[in-house]
Amino acid sequence: MVDVLALPVGEAGKLLAEHGYKVKICRSEPHYRRHSCEDGTPSEYVVRQLLLDNNTMLLTTVIRYRKEVL
Repeated sequence: MVDVLALPVGEAGKLLAEHGYKVKICRSEPHYRRHSCEDGTPSEYVVRQLLLDNNTMLLTTVIRYRKEVL
């Protein structure tokens, strides 16, 4: 099984597709940030992966907001 923990979701999806996995994504979001504007650049990362039947990988992701430092 390919380990994609802590990778950006785009990179993880490409890597799993190269190895023949189908990908399903479940986004984990806190309620207090869902409707508000955040400062910083959003980046979505994989925090959990689960191998399902039929060669399908379920990825749980979170969004981190990183502030630009000049």
